[in-house]
Amino acid sequence: MLSRRRLLSLSALSLTTAACEAIGLKATIVTSTTRDGRTTTTVREARRWEEFEAAMGEVATQFSSFAEAVGATMGELGRALVDVPPQGVVTLGRLAPTLAPYEGDVRYDYLKVARLSPSSPYDFRYVQLGMPEVDAFFRASAELYATAYQLLETGRHVLMAQARLAGEDPPRDVVSGKRAIRRGEIERALGPLTDGAGPGAARLEVLWRACAELGARLAGTAAETASSGAALVSSAPSQILDPKLVLHLPLIVKGLEQSVSLVTDTGQLLTSVLS
Repeated sequence: MLSRRRLLSLSALSLTTAACEAIGLKATIVTSTTRDGRTTTTVREARRWEEFEAAMGEVATQFSSFAEAVGATMGELGRALVDVPPQGVVTLGRLAPTLAPYEGDVRYDYLKVARLSPSSPYDFRYVQLGMPEVDAFFRASAELYATAYQLLETGRHVLMAQARLAGEDPPRDVVSGKRAIRRGEIERALGPLTDGAGPGAARLEVLWRACAELGARLAGTAAETASSGAALVSSAPSQILDPKLVLHLPLIVKGLEQSVSLVTDTGQLLTSVLS
């Protein structure tokens, strides 16, 4: 299920072109962050697309209940296994070359936005044991979830921006992240958005299409990836012989089982989004 870490509410959008600016539309971005029981609210007004872009990365989505469990187990393993290779981390550039130009830009790199959140249950890191098959599976599961995460957040931002272009408030379920994102809806929104907002909005189109292409490819291999993970769960007691790893075998198996669930859940989601 989708849940929100922060709240982004918008009241109107002004675009970069002189003609659109003349309409008098503007965006009021209200960001509320709660930490240690205290809520801080920031209000900003945006009259140009660039100003709207600056607020775009202030949200984060979690769509799978399995991600929180995997994140907790990966963190525990990372602290316990001190004599293994460093944890890997999924980045946009590693997902696809076309996404590399947006890596690190919090307006578009929603993986980074999630990692910046102190309350994020999953930060797209994965444990490496120095065992090729296990390491490859952990990496594949993290990349699959990261692709779906970036895809859904990009689609949600397309819908919010398109509503603003039409002079409307974005639907609440889009702002909250509870709307089920579907490819057809995003494709229909991209046309008028890129025509009306120009080069700035075109970045969202590039992101969406690159993530959709990658997501479709990974969704097609999700069942195979999950199957390989399940095989690793079964073989772990006989394959993991290093005394330092055997000591943490139950936790490693737990991480494998949770990652299998994450892969299955994410693969089903990608199929529903992109069908």
